[in-house]
Amino acid sequence: MRPTRMRTAVIPALAAAVLAVCGAGQARAQADPQTRTRPVKAAAVPPADHNCLSPDGTNLNVFLGISERIVGPPACREAFTGERWVRSFPSWGTAPDGNGARYPRDYTPTVFDPMQDFLAKFQGVRIVTDIGTVREQSRTFGSEVIRRIATSGENPFAFFASDPFPSLTAGEHTSTVFMRLSARHCDGLGRRPADNCLPGGEFVYSGPTTIRFFLKST
Repeated sequence: MRPTRMRTAVIPALAAAVLAVCGAGQARAQADPQTRTRPVKAAAVPPADHNCLSPDGTNLNVFLGISERIVGPPACREAFTGERWVRSFPSWGTAPDGNGARYPRDYTPTVFDPMQDFLAKFQGVRIVTDIGTVREQSRTFGSEVIRRIATSGENPFAFFASDPFPSLTAGEHTSTVFMRLSARHCDGLGRRPADNCLPGGEFVYSGPTTIRFFLKST
């Protein structure tokens, strides 16, 4: 399966996996301030090992070089209490080069190559746990969250993953990713700003994703 650009909070994988990007960069985070952690009584969902597998079976831990449990993809949104976890979030893909790149009429890239333009403008991310609640916590990361640049077909993709987070309490939580760019960036794949561009400054890149932590049975 070739990478697909989707506006959902999906983890990227290798060329055969489903890739995701957030196009609605100007949207703002939405979270229920009344959310409360609920004890989990059901049998634990996470596998005993830390391997996060894409729909086609690609091991994302190996692909991204991560030993901790990855949280973010639809199939990898559970973890055990007591273990550290890494937040991965939608990849960003661009046109292969500036030749033939298509941009909105009001946009001129700073760097001719679209992916290099993105990398030059990328300043980092802020990841917020349990946004809008009394448990809200925020951590800021820089360019180290770009774990890999890989090409699928003709298009390059930037793949992201944070440094490890400490364990959360048993129950349901949310994780929201804000991205920071020094200036507006467009991917060169089309002329629709809502689909092909990210704004300058800080913006919501991946809205609140529900994650669950389970008590590990003994």
